[in-house]
Amino acid sequence: MNIKPLGNRIVISLIKQKTETVSGIIISTEEKNEQVMGKVIEIGEGSGSKYDINNTSIKKGDVVLFAKFAGDNVIDPNNPDTVYKILKGEDILAIIDNK
Repeated sequence: MNIKPLGNRIVISLIKQKTETVSGIIISTEEKNEQVMGKVIEIGEGSGSKYDINNTSIKKGDVVLFAKFAGDNVIDPNNPDTVYKILKGEDILAIIDNK
C-alpha cells in the first residue's frame, strides 16, 4: 500500500505493543500505556508554518511515540493485520532512540 500524506502529516506503521509480561502475566487494556509507538513510513511536504514537520528532526524510518487517540487509522486492504496511522506533525511526542 502506498500512502502519500498531504501538508503537515505523517504516515506511521504501528508497532504492536506487548499484551503479556516476560513472566507470562497478561496486561489488561486499562493498564497499557496511553502512548503508542510506530515507525515513520512517509512524511508530507509540510505546512510552511514554524511548526512545519520538515523543521523537525523526524525522518523516514524513525520510531516515534504519539498519543493513543491521535490521528486516523488506515488498514491495508491487502494485509488486514497491517495498520497505518496518519498523524499531524504536532501529534508526535518523541523520537525513540534504540541505541
